[in-house]
Amino acid sequence: MEPITLTVSSVGQITLPRKLRKLLGIEKGSKVEVEISEDKKSITLKRQMTHEEIFAELERLKNECPKPDPRGRHMTVGEMSLEQAKYIKGDTWV
Repeated sequence: MEPITLTVSSVGQITLPRKLRKLLGIEKGSKVEVEISEDKKSITLKRQMTHEEIFAELERLKNECPKPDPRGRHMTVGEMSLEQAKYIKGDTWV
């Protein structure tokens, strides 16, 4: 994509052209994060995710995660079956 030139107004504002807003999914009320390069000669604009997008991403990640290993949960001896104890410590433990 070719560079887009923006003009800074007298009060320091820039307007993002409609084409650019549509491409980035920026709508009225969207939050945009600005990162300044180390040499302070350029900035990067990033659209922040909406709450709905964050929750959808968390749900997607939750569904992709493997089920927890039963060994990762602390159990009392009363909660643990003999099979679980053998699985955790090996057959010779009990």
